[in-house]
Amino acid sequence: MININIETDNLIIRPFSPADVKDAAYYSQQPKVSYWMADMVMHDETEALDWIQWINNKFDIIEPFIMLAIEHKEEHKCIGFVGVHPQAMIDNEVEISYAVSDNYQGKGYGTEAAKVLIKWVFKNTELKELAAIVKPENNPSNAVVKKLGFQNVVTKMAKYCGEMCKFNYYKLCKK
Repeated sequence: MININIETDNLIIRPFSPADVKDAAYYSQQPKVSYWMADMVMHDETEALDWIQWINNKFDIIEPFIMLAIEHKEEHKCIGFVGVHPQAMIDNEVEISYAVSDNYQGKGYGTEAAKVLIKWVFKNTELKELAAIVKPENNPSNAVVKKLGFQNVVTKMAKYCGEMCKFNYYKLCKK
């Protein structure tokens, strides 16, 4: 059982539930989210439910593989996700991932969610560092990882959705 529930001023970071399928399918199809996270698009509620069941079954605090819902506290609505997981594109280093529905972007929710998850991960797992990979032209996401304290190490090429793409590669070490 996944027993994580982190509250911030605006958000609740918690496990996904089947009740989130409609919201997850919706935010994953938003123009900005689907453009930057093309491999995460869920075309309908069936795909969203399959994804939710998959990430919840894959949950592992040791590896770690942690993917959680970002719930807008006031609206009681799932507006995105935040998580850490091994990323094949960078030799299975553990990466921070996040996405926030287009309608909620620009309000600091991605930073707020990632910040509390990073703190939780460094306190509750054996991880000593996290990676982040962001396309250079994704200015908002590059700004988020920098606000979180990640340092840009290098620009790497990696295969993404069948094409070779440039990514800024960042690292954050536990303090």
